[in-house]
Amino acid sequence: MAKRDHRKGALPFKFVAIPVPVLESPEYRALPDAARALLIDLLMQFTGKNNGRVSTSFVALQRYGWTSKSKLERAKAALLQAPFVLVTRRGRPPNTTEWVGVTWLPLDFDRTMDVDPRSWPYMNFQTIEAGAIDPNHGRAKQFGRPRIRGDGKALPRGIAPESGVMT
Repeated sequence: MAKRDHRKGALPFKFVAIPVPVLESPEYRALPDAARALLIDLLMQFTGKNNGRVSTSFVALQRYGWTSKSKLERAKAALLQAPFVLVTRRGRPPNTTEWVGVTWLPLDFDRTMDVDPRSWPYMNFQTIEAGAIDPNHGRAKQFGRPRIRGDGKALPRGIAPESGVMT
């Protein structure tokens, strides 16, 4: 029998977590589709202990299906304009690659990073004005007019009509 390598209650697979306020933000909604796909592909590299050390190089992203360097560069430029993805280390080709991190996770600092860990804008998506998307906008009301007790219908026995208190 094979031994299970996951703790009790832990999921036996990886997943990508993006907070709903980020998905509802106007900044995320304004991103091109390639930049949204790049964000998901960058989060697929996240292991739980490497936020800020996620590579944006073409070679690293080829395994996720990126085939065009120019499209990757355009998507990266658009994604870095968003307030929830920041560069943590500038790439110096051919020796070092550029690293990025997402701001809804704490920074896993490495001394080779170009950012100060004390200035990391952790959880800054909460300051982004979420689009406040109303899921019921434009929908017809499901119920008729609210029932008002002045409509002539009798109250249940034992309730005083003036105060609404049981007697």
